[in-house]
Amino acid sequence: MKHLQNVKVMIKVMLIVCHCRGSSSDTTRQLSVLVGADVTLGCLFDKLSRLVEWSALTIEWNVVDTHADKSIVYTFEDGRAHENREGSAVDRMHLLQSDASLQLHNVTVGDEGLYTCRIITPVVYTETTSLEVLARPSVLLPEKAAVTEGEERTIQCDVTGFYPEKLAVTWLIQNGSHTVHAGLSAFSRVCTEMAILNADGTFSIRSGITMHSSAVKGGEMCIMCQVEHKTYSRPYNTSVTLTVQAPPQPVYSAVTLIAVTSVTSLLLVTAIIGGALLLYTYLCKTPPSVSEISQPSIVYAQVQTDLKCTIQGAGQRELNVKWSKLRSNAGSEELSEWGSLLDREDLSDQACLLSDCEHHTSVLTVCLTVAEDQTQYQCEVLCRGQSIIRLTTVQVTVEPSFLQITSIPQIPKVERSLVLCCRLENFYPQEVDLEWSRNDGEPVCGVTHFGPFSDHTRLYSVWSKIQLLMAREDERAVYTCRVYHSSFPAPGYKDVLYHINTQGTPPDVMFIDCEPPCPLLGEECTLQLCIKDFCPEDVSVAWTKDGEEVPSFNTPPSLNINGLYSMYTFLKLTPNNEDQGSKFRCRVAHSAQQEPEERLFTLPLTHSLH
Repeated sequence: MKHLQNVKVMIKVMLIVCHCRGSSSDTTRQLSVLVGADVTLGCLFDKLSRLVEWSALTIEWNVVDTHADKSIVYTFEDGRAHENREGSAVDRMHLLQSDASLQLHNVTVGDEGLYTCRIITPVVYTETTSLEVLARPSVLLPEKAAVTEGEERTIQCDVTGFYPEKLAVTWLIQNGSHTVHAGLSAFSRVCTEMAILNADGTFSIRSGITMHSSAVKGGEMCIMCQVEHKTYSRPYNTSVTLTVQAPPQPVYSAVTLIAVTSVTSLLLVTAIIGGALLLYTYLCKTPPSVSEISQPSIVYAQVQTDLKCTIQGAGQRELNVKWSKLRSNAGSEELSEWGSLLDREDLSDQACLLSDCEHHTSVLTVCLTVAEDQTQYQCEVLCRGQSIIRLTTVQVTVEPSFLQITSIPQIPKVERSLVLCCRLENFYPQEVDLEWSRNDGEPVCGVTHFGPFSDHTRLYSVWSKIQLLMAREDERAVYTCRVYHSSFPAPGYKDVLYHINTQGTPPDVMFIDCEPPCPLLGEECTLQLCIKDFCPEDVSVAWTKDGEEVPSFNTPPSLNINGLYSMYTFLKLTPNNEDQGSKFRCRVAHSAQQEPEERLFTLPLTHSLH
């Protein structure tokens, strides 16, 4: 027994020494990697931890993605590794050298985010790496193109597979030694569509330029498609040579000349019959094929949306496409037998026409509000004296801005009542369905719904509540509220989880940031710290400067979608000469912690404003 007590004392002494030496990194690494590559996220911890047995070593890698959702990537516990993300690994041989770096193979766009390495030996050590994922665009442009004299030709530049979304396409025209931006000439038009999201998380965009043959000087010109993206150190250029070709001339043989002469003589004799025949032939030409108006499966309010109408079987010069927005003068409640009277708004000048040799696509970009739900749009194609009309009705949706489960009380207790409430706020339209389940899909009975309720902006909110008596087997149970709404992409629903935890959840304490990063003497700056994912909501925060407590400001804890709370704490100061090199500490204490956590920030050397 005495020997066992001595071992416990030695362990406590080691923990105190390790804690005094520091257990956290004060900086966040920044890494950038291309899609498909492999990357290693560094995490080196205290050398003393090599003395700890495998069974006492715990490693957790988690990530907060671009949607602020937190997930576990890799864990090592009780000598066993668990890979939640396929292709993630920590080298065990490197662990013996206090290196818990995470290897990610075949990186995708979905891997982008803020990674945190948390090591317990049992000293807690954390390190953070911000991983930026980039995808270099693929640019496709034909090498050569020809335009018939007196006509127009549309050339298309396809830019695919890029990330992030921000990308610029510019068209340049080179005539001789002069290079100018397209669009400055009356003989060219440029139309660039909105970027579309691909299934792998990358984006694609299409841009077209329409040139008239009269713009081509000297028989040919060079047209460049210039692409600017974060993956390029300088703009990427690819070019196409546009040449002018003469219109096709009919080839006449002697037999043809005789036939033409005979036909001409016949037409002179039967001028009236021939004129009527020509008029009939003109009026009865086959009309072009016009598709129905296409639109995205989900149209979000206040988001730009493309309406497209595709035309085949006609030349671009034969087409005149008009777009209209139809508004109802009568209210939605009282419609006459023949329907409501419609007020038409001409939007033709807001549309653009993209063409190749066989297809023409007229694109109208709209941005609607909830009040414009069920708005009807009309695309009218005028060609060869005929009018072809297509109609579509746009249904507007708003994805909920608030979707969370709250509990009363915050920390459940066995043999006590527990109320779980799923709140869904600010969505449109009002049709919504909520289903509760426990653990592996076991349905929950006794569900009570409140709403939907509408506010002055025509957005809706709904609450769904279940009440249960906490039993011993409910500890660590997971309750799910599945929400079905038309604003959610496939499969059309979202799950909100609540993990019953009778012990509470300790906060994930981030690192102190300074804004601006290098403050000047006499210039106000702000130190800020994010405290994430804790429960219950009561938390104690204290700031010190060189050991003396200083006043600070804390935001109220806010409830996350995972049922846990997060908050920010701020310290404002105006550095002077005495503050250079000062050490600022933020101490966070919570009931679910074994001991409070501290974060350290050393004010860098600053320079005077003068």
